[in-house]
Amino acid sequence: MTLTNNPRLKITTLLALAALLACALAPRAAAKFNIPPWLAEASKRVTPTDKDTSAAMLHNESVVTVSPNGKITTTITMAMRVITRDGRASAGIAIPYDSSSSKITAFKAWLVRPDADGKTYAMKDALDVAAAPEAVYAESRVLALSATNDAYENCIFACEYTMEDKGAFGQDTWQFQSYLPMPVALSRVTYKLPKGWTIKTTMENHAPLAPTISDGGNTSTWEMRDLPAVKTEPLGPSFSRIAPRLDIDLFPPGAADPNANTRNLPRLVFPTWTAVSTYGTALHQKPCAPDATVAAKARELLASPGANTDLWSRINALARYAQAINYVSIQMNLGKGGGYTPRPAPDVLKTAYGDCKDKTALLRALLTAAGIESYSVIAYSGDRYQVTKDWPSPTQFNHCITAIKIDDPAITSPAIVNHPALGRLLIFDPTDPYTPLGDLVDDEQGSQVLVLAGERGALIRLPFTTPADNRLDRSIEAELSGVGAIAARVAEHSTGQAAVYERSLYRKPANKYADTIRAWINDNVPASKILKTQATDSQERGAFDLAVDFAAPSYAKMMRDKLLVFKPAIVSRRDFVPLTKPTRAYPVILEPRAWSETTAIAIPDGYTIDELPPPVEATASFGHYKAATTYDPVKRQVRYQRALEMSAAEIPASDYATVRKFYETIRNAEQTNVVLIRQ
Repeated sequence: MTLTNNPRLKITTLLALAALLACALAPRAAAKFNIPPWLAEASKRVTPTDKDTSAAMLHNESVVTVSPNGKITTTITMAMRVITRDGRASAGIAIPYDSSSSKITAFKAWLVRPDADGKTYAMKDALDVAAAPEAVYAESRVLALSATNDAYENCIFACEYTMEDKGAFGQDTWQFQSYLPMPVALSRVTYKLPKGWTIKTTMENHAPLAPTISDGGNTSTWEMRDLPAVKTEPLGPSFSRIAPRLDIDLFPPGAADPNANTRNLPRLVFPTWTAVSTYGTALHQKPCAPDATVAAKARELLASPGANTDLWSRINALARYAQAINYVSIQMNLGKGGGYTPRPAPDVLKTAYGDCKDKTALLRALLTAAGIESYSVIAYSGDRYQVTKDWPSPTQFNHCITAIKIDDPAITSPAIVNHPALGRLLIFDPTDPYTPLGDLVDDEQGSQVLVLAGERGALIRLPFTTPADNRLDRSIEAELSGVGAIAARVAEHSTGQAAVYERSLYRKPANKYADTIRAWINDNVPASKILKTQATDSQERGAFDLAVDFAAPSYAKMMRDKLLVFKPAIVSRRDFVPLTKPTRAYPVILEPRAWSETTAIAIPDGYTIDELPPPVEATASFGHYKAATTYDPVKRQVRYQRALEMSAAEIPASDYATVRKFYETIRNAEQTNVVLIRQ
């Protein structure tokens, strides 16, 4: 969907862009260095820090002035202190805006050195670039400035800019903390409204925050101080679940009237999810309608062998085609709702490219031509926790997927959900190139999405698939020599999102799969030589197979000239995340996964078993692990079996000790050795 008018656009990505542009900037040294009073005050503030703090936000403020005609003028002031050398990367600003509905009217920045001297930067020192350079056409842009090359420890980078916006929406978000992991001394947002306008806010990840009211009730200010840095933890919740934010609705006069004609309002607001659904449905209705060319393409696809045998095969034939259409970002008229409006399906078919909403429009048109009912669904890609039910707003979403009506009770799938008004719906993402029909994209599982069905539309939560739906089964045949060398063959069969993980690595040209596998094997068995790698991608079946042959000269270690010592757990899981820290601030988020391994290791002649690891088993509410090592004297093989099953779960930080103990049991079990002794 590519919605850069989304107020939650991650600033980390934009600052990375600013850093890349640093070498192209030419800041000027001011003849006389002066700073504004707000910056002089901010420079005196201190923040809570620890050994990991590389930069700190001293001041972050937004003053929003709303005109009676709906024009919004926002002035942002920001100051951050560089604490360590690594913190220099934070000395910059990247300001997203939509050139079709907004413009930056003023910009100035400062770098204050510890000796109170410094530099100033103006608009001409910044670069104005497309936010998505790969887009065919984009009106979303970024004004980027980086002072990374000028900054050093204890410098302060600050900026002030003003933006005018004439967009359609009267909804916004104020993030009290940056996506960057830094503490905040002061974060403040102020709204100045004209007579007759009202404001409604919803606080997320924090207790309700009462505003300071002034100017006869027309000005409201929310403020937070001394916020510690939001830190990431392994298997932790996303930033959207942790950092306090304020969701904001601006109501023009008459907007609170349910019978009001919203077309005549200077800003759009949505008091209910039904209102959002009605708005979005109208945007999708015409673009998703088939014409003669789309109907002809549907007949052609369904005429393929096996494509018209039953309802599932018909849907699959059409879904595969839409999924194969090239993804191309098209960003036009975002401030007026263009980011939510697909191109007409016949145009998508003709050009053979489109973004997520275009792919959905084409798929829905093909389905309609085939007599199959469907709906557009708006979602948030990349963070299942981003959308909150307490704030009805289309600006919460950045992605579009498809819901297909399934009346046949014989059709079952983990991707089928029950809608309160529409019945059974099969959810499919035609943009994701790796997930086949019948499976749910990993980060969409558990997320809240809005089905666009007019007044029948509703916000629903997508399910998690089961561990059995996401399996990796591995078998290993290995042989040890008398000097500890190993020759082995690893064979893996993955399904569901486990297969998607492998498929994504396999297909990405920038990440050569063979190199990934070579690094994985060598991390576990140093000095390995890969003899053969064979990968088989069966996306239609939702499966992926991998076979690797390798050898290494010294896997088992010789001790006292008569003992050979080795781990029966030859290789690790590629997506395993250890939990080793003693304490934790946030919940542990577990994904549904199942994994098993059976290993047979032929021992060298002249050796027998001296010691085998004891069996290990761990059980918790969220998972089960089992490992056992045995010896087959007839085949002269050490046989090692282990299995892990994890359910989708959110474990509170107060129960972290239970999760850590579970993971420690696994780690310790898989580090235990087999000992052979020379006969």
